[in-house]
Amino acid sequence: MDSQSKIKKAKFPRSVFILAQVIFGILFLFTHQLFAQKDNACLECHKRTVKKDILHGPTATDCSSCHVSNGEKHPNEDVSGFTYYEEGAQLCYSCHTELEEERKLRYIHKPVKNGECSECHEVHSSNDPKFVFTQSPDLCFFCHSEFDDKRKTAKTVHTASYEGESCVMCHTPHASKQKRLLVDKSKQLCLNCHNKKIKKEDGTILANINQHIEESSHFHKALNKRCTSCHNAHYADRPLLLTENFTVGSYVQGVAENFTLCFDCHDSDLLDLEKTSTATEFRTGDQNLHYLHINREKGRNCTTCHDVHAANNPQLIATTVKFGRWDMPLNYIGNENGGTCATGCHKEQSYDRTQE
Repeated sequence: MDSQSKIKKAKFPRSVFILAQVIFGILFLFTHQLFAQKDNACLECHKRTVKKDILHGPTATDCSSCHVSNGEKHPNEDVSGFTYYEEGAQLCYSCHTELEEERKLRYIHKPVKNGECSECHEVHSSNDPKFVFTQSPDLCFFCHSEFDDKRKTAKTVHTASYEGESCVMCHTPHASKQKRLLVDKSKQLCLNCHNKKIKKEDGTILANINQHIEESSHFHKALNKRCTSCHNAHYADRPLLLTENFTVGSYVQGVAENFTLCFDCHDSDLLDLEKTSTATEFRTGDQNLHYLHINREKGRNCTTCHDVHAANNPQLIATTVKFGRWDMPLNYIGNENGGTCATGCHKEQSYDRTQE
């Protein structure tokens, strides 16, 4: 047998393996202790960096993940002994690569665009898992203070904007495909919450708008893109977060000022002209039946006949409308030249646009 074969067949004693494991373990513990002592040395002076409940990973394990010595004596008063591995946001992106990818989206939050992560996030320790200085909406109000100021005097406040997850329910804090950093398309974003009945603090019940739309065959054109054509998203000086004046109730004085919201899109001639052949299709010949119903001291409101979101009749004529606690049936039947209705207001009445 040659010498090489003897070497291959040679077996090391078990004690040698045990000794090797012990030596390896000692070296590991020594090295770990070396790093621990180094970081503990940092914390001897920088105790404030770890005073909060949750430590940033590098802070808890190895300061040199972010800080590197620049050769200056440290500690030394008024002299920094360390620099960063990367400058600004690039230091954060060296670990948080997914956030750098977000910057490729079309709409970017200004602090993110400017690489100012520390405008919102703490660096070493925090009381929040996302390392923000404080929870939304207060964090957002540091910059967007006008939303905090105006909601205090507003007559109506969108609860979702200021409670629970608040701002981040609708807006992404970094970047988005949607304008205003929305997390989804505007209309769908609203329907993500308004897909059930919602009871307000005053006892008012908001309808399940999503279900209502899905079960209807005709839709208000203003809903084609966004709900904010008529409703403010955060607060308003009018009921129901309306963007313009619309007097709520079954009866209202028939003047244009009470229907500003509607007349942003619709022609006010349908209210003002007693005779017309163009301002409205709700007429007998040229007798304007909108004028007849609305233009009076105790006029009927638009919502006495129309559903403002969606309906199963043309012109958004509702099947039933609320009159006090009563769901009043309209019994509307349309035809090519007009229609017929028999409501709780009057017996069956018909109108015909072709009538002389």
